Amino acid sequence: MSSRFILWRTALLAIALFELFLYAYAQEQSQSLIPSDSNISSPAPSATQDTSRDGTSDSNSDEQDLATTGDSAGFNTVSEEQTLADDNYSVTESFDASYEETGLPGAVSLNTPNYMAIPTPMFEIGSNVVLGWSYSNDTLRPPAKVSICGRYPSDFAAFQARTGPCDWVVASNLSGGTRNYTWDTVTQGAPGYSLYADTGYMMYIYDGDFGIGNPNPGAGRITPFAFTFSMYNSQYGNTNQGVPVGYNPSIASVNRISLWTL
Repeated sequence: MSSRFILWRTALLAIALFELFLYAYAQEQSQSLIPSDSNISSPAPSATQDTSRDGTSDSNSDEQDLATTGDSAGFNTVSEEQTLADDNYSVTESFDASYEETGLPGAVSLNTPNYMAIPTPMFEIGSNVVLGWSYSNDTLRPPAKVSICGRYPSDFAAFQARTGPCDWVVASNLSGGTRNYTWDTVTQGAPGYSLYADTGYMMYIYDGDFGIGNPNPGAGRITPFAFTFSMYNSQYGNTNQGVPVGYNPSIASVNRISLWTL
């Protein structure tokens, strides 16, 4: 009896071990069919996604770099047309071929002295003359450089054989943003000649890049501006009927009239 019992128990134990083995094997197989996190790989982005993402990133990066460079250098990116006309003071839009053919030229207005009120101003010899000007709304291409020159009266013998419109340079290649200039009538005249009292002087304000001899520099650009003026000698310092030089009646002592002189 005891040997049979031992064999029976051994057989049951063997069966139990076998069942346990089969259960463990089944569990292992089922675990191998479930992918782990480490084995899951992200799907590769499509070529369209790569191109779009990389292009946007590169574009944004380039724009940021350009903006940073422009800000640090103190300039803005402008077209070639803008660069020529701007000269650090005004941004000009670009124009097409039709504007070149149909666009109106710009114009200069003399504000100081007021040309509309005094079309033929008079300047004192030996003084400093302030000239101020502005441009019309059609001046869409303001000059990058401004020049000013003068011309003696036509009866001045020394310049009757002149070959150009001007006899002397008042100012040359002023910055395009300049809107006024002080002319020294003593030092800024024709070399070797002095100004004299007369009428019929001429002064020109023009685009320094196109010169005074070009009456039509193009659409949006200023045409040369000319105005006539006179020069005079002030006699204010001379004596007049016994009045001493430098006499100022506004500060002189009051002279009482004596009754004995009546």
